[in-house]
Amino acid sequence: MKEEDYTRLTLKLAKRANPFPNPRVGAVLVKDNKIIGEGYHKKPGMPHAEIEAIKDAKRRTGNPQAAKGATLYVTLEPCSHKNKRTPPCTDAIISSGIVKVVFATKDPNPLVSGAKALRKAGIKVVGPVAGRKAAAINRRYIKNISTKPFIAIKMAMSADGRTATRTGDSKWITGKKARQYVHRLRGQFDAVMVGANTIKIDNPRLTARTKGFSNPYRIILDSDLCIPLDSKVLKNKDGKTIIATTEKAPRKKLARYTNAIVCGKEKVDLLRLVQGLSAMGMKKILIEGGSELNASAVNAGIVNKLYLFVAPKIIGGRDAKGVIGGEGIGKMKDAMMLKNTKTRKFGDDLLLEFDVR
Repeated sequence: MKEEDYTRLTLKLAKRANPFPNPRVGAVLVKDNKIIGEGYHKKPGMPHAEIEAIKDAKRRTGNPQAAKGATLYVTLEPCSHKNKRTPPCTDAIISSGIVKVVFATKDPNPLVSGAKALRKAGIKVVGPVAGRKAAAINRRYIKNISTKPFIAIKMAMSADGRTATRTGDSKWITGKKARQYVHRLRGQFDAVMVGANTIKIDNPRLTARTKGFSNPYRIILDSDLCIPLDSKVLKNKDGKTIIATTEKAPRKKLARYTNAIVCGKEKVDLLRLVQGLSAMGMKKILIEGGSELNASAVNAGIVNKLYLFVAPKIIGGRDAKGVIGGEGIGKMKDAMMLKNTKTRKFGDDLLLEFDVR
């Protein structure tokens, strides 16, 4: 058989897969011009096609090292990120001793960089070799990635526009009724996103804590991996806490986290991050970060809605932060205009809702 024949077989195997919202993937393991293993991704949460092929090779040959020296043919670029129920396929490929990987099409998920990881490990990588045919099998998956998620910012401020005191104290700006509503609001979103400073200062759990609502994913932006390992948000046992970091983060620290994404060089690339989260099925994301994260999100053009709680309090202080940080604009004509203003009351607090675009 020729290489194109092995690729055709992977495409045939992929058509048997039904793991949506994950992609349909098939894999074939070849050694000495013979197929020694096959596999496909059966359902969400189950082993990916590459892992199935490696396991199949071990079963067929009775040799736990069967994949050593083999070539792996696969319909989609192997995954390398950890923020999911199954471990990265690149780790298994590298540890198995596979020497060459041929993939039909590149994974459109911006968080996947499997080819790069494999080449770095010294494995020969060829692809894409059949992009159009492989993409046709995964039309739903590709459409899911291209669909932009709905993103909202939630903040609480005093009547004079402060989100905390000059010392950073923000507990509590709003009253009990407003905070209870925030827990219900979280339950309506797939994910909650905050910055590292929010974790270090407030040490929140970021859970819904409301009957009838499931906990959202918790996305922590931490470029340097500086949040304490005993933070409450890291103690949640549901596997829904994801750390988004950068290439500058220390490798030793990165190894401590089971769910981590390297997404950017010096700063977390927010656009790339939310595209990747969307690919994972997170279509509604609530940002509860500080002023700098809010500014970054607005400047990246990813924000759709703003929930702004206003409490009848005066905080004052030239060093007390506002809702949106960053450099800001120089002239009023450049101000971002909000639309469709709505108001609601929760006790003494006022909730303002705005459409951003």
